[in-house]
Amino acid sequence: MKIRDLIAAIRNYPALRQALEESNTELDLSRMECAQLQSKINELEPLVDEYYQESCGKEYAANLERQKVEALKKALASFCPALDSTEQLRRFYDTIAPDFDDGGFRLYDAALAISGYPNLPGEFPYEDNCGVFDYADGHQLLRYLTALRFHAVRWEVVPGTTYEKAVLLDVDTATPEYRAFEKQLYTQALRDLGFQGLLPQEQERRIGKQKEKRKEGAER
Repeated sequence: MKIRDLIAAIRNYPALRQALEESNTELDLSRMECAQLQSKINELEPLVDEYYQESCGKEYAANLERQKVEALKKALASFCPALDSTEQLRRFYDTIAPDFDDGGFRLYDAALAISGYPNLPGEFPYEDNCGVFDYADGHQLLRYLTALRFHAVRWEVVPGTTYEKAVLLDVDTATPEYRAFEKQLYTQALRDLGFQGLLPQEQERRIGKQKEKRKEGAER
């Protein structure tokens, strides 16, 4: 090394030493941050494993429950009578209603969808203002809806007002129109409640698919 270079090195030594110390300090800080991150990872790993196991367990349990439900539906379909008449549909609905439609609101919703009335209380303004519909259950609402659909309502002027109150009359349940409505009503309600697999149309579709699969298997 030449004298000139040695002198330059001596002059640069303090700056180089300071830079080295700063680098060592940054390295120590980086090591501390890495150690802290590793500590957090160590803390989180058991939680992640637990969450993963719990999620898998829940998914497995959900799949198992779905399989049980499907098996029960198939068993029910093999034991229950064919729901191919209004009487059978009504009887089956009445059997499951206490557990699946307590209050009859799903039955009313089905009737509302079939009838196409967007706002039943709006069709009975006097009763609506009196709060008749505020605490009515599905069966009471269905009575108003059915009477309106089949023109079984007599309107009477309320004395001293411009309102007319509705007097519900008996609906003629023997007419073909009502019989068709009733069958469609219970069919739709059972479908909405998840029992579509027991309806004749669904059973026929399922049998048709099974025949197609057997035919494809035989051809192979």
